[in-house]
Amino acid sequence: MQHPAQILVRPDAVRDPATARPFRFVIYALTVAMCVICYGDRAALSAGMPAIAREFGLTSGEIGWVLSSFLWSYFILNLPSAILLDRLGVRRVGALAVALWSLAMILGGLAAGIAAFIATRVLLGIGEAPTFSLGNKVVRAWAPPTERGVMMTAFVCGIPIGLAGGAAAGAWLIAHFGWRPAFGMLGALGLVWSVCWWFIHPEQHPGQHPQPYRDPSPARRGTLSVPVLFGSSSFWGVVIAQCCANYANFLLMSWLPLILRQVLHLGMVQAGAYTAYCYCGAAVISITAGKLGERLMAGRSLAHGARRKVVCAYLILAALMGLLPLCGTAGTIIPLLAVSMAFVAAGTGANMALLADLVIEHDILGAVTGLTLTFSNGLGILAPIMTGYLLQATGNFHGVFYITAGIILCGAAAAWAMPRRMFHARRQGDGA
Repeated sequence: MQHPAQILVRPDAVRDPATARPFRFVIYALTVAMCVICYGDRAALSAGMPAIAREFGLTSGEIGWVLSSFLWSYFILNLPSAILLDRLGVRRVGALAVALWSLAMILGGLAAGIAAFIATRVLLGIGEAPTFSLGNKVVRAWAPPTERGVMMTAFVCGIPIGLAGGAAAGAWLIAHFGWRPAFGMLGALGLVWSVCWWFIHPEQHPGQHPQPYRDPSPARRGTLSVPVLFGSSSFWGVVIAQCCANYANFLLMSWLPLILRQVLHLGMVQAGAYTAYCYCGAAVISITAGKLGERLMAGRSLAHGARRKVVCAYLILAALMGLLPLCGTAGTIIPLLAVSMAFVAAGTGANMALLADLVIEHDILGAVTGLTLTFSNGLGILAPIMTGYLLQATGNFHGVFYITAGIILCGAAAAWAMPRRMFHARRQGDGA
């Protein structure tokens, strides 16, 4: 019987022929689908925001607060939910989390006032808090080293795919049925996923971990040590890069349909369709970039942070969004958005794979990821709020994109300079 701490750490890990079979691709598909549903639900709020703002009488600044409201609980619970994930396993936490945020979507469609609606968004943030940690943990447990980077990128590509589907489907549903029924329909989809995950993913018991790739080294127990992590420049390099990429991600996730409506003078359905074009293009480009990044890493020593160069390059390309104020037509704006969004996703995926490369105590990778996301989502919370006030003050999005490009370049610099060696996540000697 294998302990969870025996999941792969090094490239020389042992493969268990009894469990290393194509079934892992079913788990991959479900994990990516979870990310798609998660971000589709977020995009539906952006698509429906004009109708919601009219119904509740919101200003641009107030819209920014509503768009960021789910991040309040999401930010606070990233680390606690990741610790719970390490203890209870991905099967239980995954099914419960998706069911909770799906119910929050349904309740949002029933809210009678803005306070009640914001409360449902906070509840949605509680459910979504472990999502990214769960994805990183599943990929680390099920993927062999040669698949890890591309599968993490595939998981992150659930972001643009979900945002594309949520924007297009949400806009269509809202235009035909209203935003309240649309929220209920999208919430029902998440409940179906939750049931499928519960019955398909293998059960995990304490002391048992049936995933296919295992580390032959002795098991160790112990808890996350925040002071140890804070003493590592490699950890901070990953955190800073993630913070900067997440700022851009949350900006676009929250405001993109509204940006396209204002800049290109589009209706709701057309803005949803153009948003979907951006994200579909971004998904294709980011998957291609993920595969290219894996090829570049072939034969390199990942323990010394070689993947940081890929993260840096992708974030530099993501900063191309700083050119958006110079564009004025759909033929230039849509491709440039697709490229910059693609490399935000590819950079985020490569950065999370870099984190998995460098954390020595891989059995608490979920908690380390949760702590990383606590920082990155803390900065991400500011993106929709600052955008709302900048729009209210200037009447355009030019300053928004200049500032965001500068933030992304700061992340690229941190990724290049800092993550150069493996680091501990607990005190040495704990549970040895």
